[in-house]
This record gives sequence, C-alpha cells and structure tokens, in this order.
Amino acid sequence: MERSIKFKATLLLLLFLVIGLTGCEKDDFIPEPTATSVTITGVVTTSYGKPIANLPVSIDYHEAYNFMNQTLIHKAKGVTDSNGRYRLFFEPEPDKSDLNEKPLQVYLLRADLGGLPSADYILPSDLREDNKTTYSYSVYKIFQEKENIEINLFFPRKKELSTELKNFVADKRLQFRNTIRYGAYKESIDRPLILDAEGNGNALIPYAVDETNEISIYAANSLWEVCDSREVSVTAQTDTPIVFDNKAVLDNCRFKLSRYSNFAFNGKDYPDEEDYKVPAPFDFLGFRIVSPDGEYEFPSSRYQYYDSIVWNSPDFPETYRIYDNRYFENGTSEHLTSQWGSYFFLPGSYTTVLSGYKNGKAIYSDSLSFELKDRDFLCFDWDKFDFLTEQGTAQKVYCRLDSQNEYQVSAEKSADGVKSVDIQLHINGGWNQQTLLNWQMHRLQNLMWKHLGHWVEYDKSTIGELFRMLPTDHTPGLLYENETTRAIVMHSPATEYEKEFYYIHAEPK
Repeated sequence: MERSIKFKATLLLLLFLVIGLTGCEKDDFIPEPTATSVTITGVVTTSYGKPIANLPVSIDYHEAYNFMNQTLIHKAKGVTDSNGRYRLFFEPEPDKSDLNEKPLQVYLLRADLGGLPSADYILPSDLREDNKTTYSYSVYKIFQEKENIEINLFFPRKKELSTELKNFVADKRLQFRNTIRYGAYKESIDRPLILDAEGNGNALIPYAVDETNEISIYAANSLWEVCDSREVSVTAQTDTPIVFDNKAVLDNCRFKLSRYSNFAFNGKDYPDEEDYKVPAPFDFLGFRIVSPDGEYEFPSSRYQYYDSIVWNSPDFPETYRIYDNRYFENGTSEHLTSQWGSYFFLPGSYTTVLSGYKNGKAIYSDSLSFELKDRDFLCFDWDKFDFLTEQGTAQKVYCRLDSQNEYQVSAEKSADGVKSVDIQLHINGGWNQQTLLNWQMHRLQNLMWKHLGHWVEYDKSTIGELFRMLPTDHTPGLLYENETTRAIVMHSPATEYEKEFYYIHAEPK
C-alpha cells in the first residue's frame, strides 16, 4: 500500500510540473457551507500531542486526461485554531469515471509549514532534500454531496543525530531510511552513506521526537535489499549517536569472492603469457568463495550462519545461488557450490557481488571487479588458434547471470592454412520459427556491433574473396571487420535434418 501511494504521489508531481504550461488553474471558493457542500475537518498536532495553531491548510482538486489536458481547482483554504483544528468546505466535482476517456481525479489536502522553524520541526524539505515547505496528501476518492470526513495531520518535532555504521560491507554504497508517522500517513527520510575501507561511516539523520523511528539500512542500488533495521525512539534531550555495529557477524562468518583462473572457452589452460592475463569475452572465468585471508576452504562452517549466499551483479538480470541452508521439521538441507564458473560476452569492466542473507536481510557481501578485452576476435587469437578447441564438437558458452543469451561455438575448422570459427545462438524452446529467426539475427548483429563496430558495405559477388570457408548454399548478411578479422552474419537454410537459423562466420584477414 505504501509503495502504491508513493507511486501515485510521484505521478502527480510529474503532472504538476506541466500544469503551468499546458493546463487550467482557477479558484472555486464558497463563502459558507451549502446544503450540498463537502466538509473536511481534522486536528494538526506535533510531538507530545501539542496542537499546531495558525497553520494554513487548503484543499485543491486536480483532474488530468494527459499531459496536455489538465485542470487544477483551488477549492477551499483555512487556518488551524488555537486547538490545532481546521475546517474546509467546498462543492464536490462530478464523478467522471464512467466516461469513455476516464481522467485522473484526486483531491489534494495541503498544509503550509513555512512558518515553522526548520531547526525544530521535520519539514517536507527534510524528506525530499529540496526547499519546499508545503506538505501535500492525495485523497483518491470522489466526494458525494453533503459528505463529511476527518483527516488528522501530524508533523513531529525534530532531533538530528549522527547515525553510525561500524564494520559493515565496505564494497557497497549504502543508505539510511527513517520511516516515521508524518502528515496523514507515513513518510521516509533517505540519506546516502559512503563507507570507508573498514566498512565504517556516518550520516546526520532527522529523527521524530518521542515517536517510533523505523531505521533501515539499504543497499543504495536496491531499495528493497535490507541490510539491517531497528526501531529507535529519541527525546529532545538525546545527544548520543545511533550506532549499528556489524562486528559480531564479521568476526564469525565473513568471506571473500575470489577469481582463481580464466580458461579458453573449451576449458583448456591458457599459456602463461602476458597477453592472456586479462580475460576476453567468451573466456571461461572461474570464481571461488574463500576465507577472509584468501584461503580456499571446503567445506567451511562459517557459511552456516547464512540462509543463503548469492552471486549477482548490477550489470546482469539474474542471480546464482552458491549456498542454501533450509530448515525443515526433521532437520536441515545444506548445499554449497564453493567454486563455479561463467562466460561473459562483451568487453568492458564488470563487478560481481557475493551476498550472504539471513532472515531476508543482506548481512554481508564482498565484490570483485574485472575487465574483459577483445583479442583478435572475442577470445580468439588467430596465431594460437590450435589450443582453442579440440573436442571436435560445438561448445556451449553461457552466462550464469543471463540465461537469455547463450551461444554455441563450432569446433575448429582449418583447411589450406585458413582458420575459421562459427558462432550460433543457443535455441530457446517455445518460440515460433519466425520469432526465433528474428531474435537470432538481431542478437548476433548486436554482438558484432559491440565488438567490431558498425557493419561495412561489400559487394556480395566478391564474397568468395573475402571468406574462403563459407558454405556456398548459405546466404550472407551484414559484414563486420577490424584490423585482424572479418565476421559476417549468415543464414543457413532448412534441411531435412535441421531448421533454418542465423549464425556468425569469422575468419582472419
């Protein structure tokens, strides 16, 4: 429910940004209540139940069909009395939900907090980190004539305190979130936090005085990945920092993510040469979970603290679980993959993260960054092609973090001193043939564009001069090249034994 309200509020904010340019804004005040008017009443209070007097409140109606057709009507305004009470009355707008083109209809209850001292009260600018002092609450309903409702508002006193993390994950940007009762519902105060090399950091957080503050620590790039949380109550006299210390976890169950090797795509060791120290796309990279001092342990009791340990990356859509500890009535089921491997398809810098979870929270993690650089073509070095494939069959090239992209690399082809390689997309079941063909063609073209740049013009009548090992009954498509390599997207026709498909054929220049 809270996420839905925040989404609608964000949508309204975007709409309001263009009202002044594209919409209609007008007043529709009435001097006294009528037999058909709506009445909204309530009381505005702060900490200790103290009323807030002389606070301007108002109600607006907003109607939007699209960005170019919007209306904002100011319906009523007033001021709280000495007891913090307010009363607003207005004529309701008609229900338009039965129209063919249904507009967004919403009433906005606003409170102007600009007269409250910012050092003593939590203001909207504390929540949004801007200069606004007006609170707005969206009422998603169509009022009936003579309807009366009560909406109480609460704006707490403020106490800013240093909030500290000790011994937390040093490889992630984290953020604090303080969720408090605010206005007519709940609001959250978010503050970013950068940790030092030891996993320590702090930020100044506004707290609601004599109220429950729900403090959570989130991974900055994943607002739903909670690292720790607790309820905190502070008073106007509280001066000591709020401290979250992860030392007990780190002392007993920390780990490291390690990359122990990279191989040719078919798993054969590379020679111990400088050119192969940096892996290339389509190389097989091996990873391990190790102890804090880098020692490989299997098995290790340190992982039993966690419910699961998951390998992931902000650059990829999926995750890979390397440890799972499940509890059942008759015991536990534990599984650990202490070392694993994956291929990656594109050049560039990557970061993968190993995160340990307990009770749904990411308790600890470690990250590993690496770079992939093309050789002559992907991982292929034409001068040392002989060690790249020896099985005599196609080799599958997959990524554990992206199962939608999977390739098959042909066995070695060589004749009269000419070498070549073919790359085909691994076929996903359940698609019709035309959809599959389009998917293959666009994926392969994108792969070549990422590695070799834009396709180049060529004369198809000279294809035999450009490539010496192309099947004559296959249709050539887009051509790509660099200083060492030519690669072309080819169409293989259907045969008695195989459906038609697209693939890449590459040869050295």
